[in-house]
Amino acid sequence: MARWVLSGVAMKAVVVSAVPQGSSSLSAIAETLDGELRRAGYETIRRFEVTTLKLGYCQGEFDCWVHTPGRCKIHDAEQDITAAIPDADALVLLGPVAFGGFSHAQKRAIDRLIGLITPFFERRNALTHHAPRYAHYPKLHALGWLPKRNPEQSTIFDALNDAMAINLCAPTRSSAVLDDEHVELRQATIRRMLEASSPAGATLDDRDALRRELLDAARPGPQRARPAPKTAALLVGSAKPKGASASECAARAFEQRLEALGVACRLHHATEFVHEGVPALAAARSIAEADLFLLATPLYVDSLPSLATHALELVARARGSNGNLAAFVPFINCGFPEAEQTRTAVRIARQFAALANYDFAGALPLGGGGVLTPDRSLEPGEGRPPVGHVVRALDLTAPALALGGPVPDAALQAIIEPPLPDVLYRLIADLGFRWEARRQGTAQRELRATPFASPR
Repeated sequence: MARWVLSGVAMKAVVVSAVPQGSSSLSAIAETLDGELRRAGYETIRRFEVTTLKLGYCQGEFDCWVHTPGRCKIHDAEQDITAAIPDADALVLLGPVAFGGFSHAQKRAIDRLIGLITPFFERRNALTHHAPRYAHYPKLHALGWLPKRNPEQSTIFDALNDAMAINLCAPTRSSAVLDDEHVELRQATIRRMLEASSPAGATLDDRDALRRELLDAARPGPQRARPAPKTAALLVGSAKPKGASASECAARAFEQRLEALGVACRLHHATEFVHEGVPALAAARSIAEADLFLLATPLYVDSLPSLATHALELVARARGSNGNLAAFVPFINCGFPEAEQTRTAVRIARQFAALANYDFAGALPLGGGGVLTPDRSLEPGEGRPPVGHVVRALDLTAPALALGGPVPDAALQAIIEPPLPDVLYRLIADLGFRWEARRQGTAQRELRATPFASPR
């Protein structure tokens, strides 16, 4: 059997897998993947099983960019994962599919890969992305599993793989979703995935098309006749300290408006879902019982953060197939200037609503989320630039939701308009990262450090 090599160096693969104990399907898939990787010429395969590793969750403080560039401040097995990737020729993400994205266990590892890129912005594939830190990056393969075939989730999973490949600077990418209904196709599908890589973002060069995709995903789905909600559960998806995140700013602004309209609100934080214990299950039941569920969350690596994903997994389980008549609205903000960056995360949120028996009442996707800070007022009718469009969207949405209706299209149109020109936003963001590095005593030249550079 032929062995492929790069410049005389044996090919290396890194597999980051989430194979829960007792999952015979995923265990079998992992074994088949290992064999196919070796057949493809990968002589070194390093596997990290995240379900058995004690990994911390991304806290969103960006220390890996401005304080210890290229390294996460949490000293655990993620350091080994991050160190292995720049020297690899392929990175394979293997695990169960959750609402079209990755499960919360796998997202813990994925969210903390951002140290592999720099904080600085550049324009690629029609949108803003972070500049590479390393000269070499591996191919990105995503291999998911579902008990039964689900074409919609498979499509979302592939779109997520493409978006992640662009942001993680992968030269090529591919994905596949396996199921237990077609076991006989597993080996051939994995082989095809490894052999048929395509350039990252090959078709993502039309921003207007991405805007249409976002609007299609964010607009409300079919609405059942719901009475005006009496209770609302608001979940802050950010893991930053309380009072410090853009997501909490948005959640509290919604809470203020809904309470004034007679809706009793309960505010939850993502940190309630660090562990799957009694407190997390109780929080999930509390959310599942509310008439309205509003998720305010940041965008982490093109989808929802690990803790927010865990919350949705537990809420879906708590609701089962016979949940009360309720509505779900995600408010998703990202640090890139374009709201289009949230398009895949909105589709994941929409899939959650369908699987958890919620009416998807529309989404509010926000680009340039860095404009939401605790010192900027989101009081009704008082928004000034650069948050005026957010205030308008909140002022239009809260009364509609309080009456049992969906997010008005006028609110969606308002929030997707960027507060600043993209070029200006990128410049301000870059200067902001440089200023924060200086404040923390980090030399400017260190911001592009390559602590895990491959000798190749």
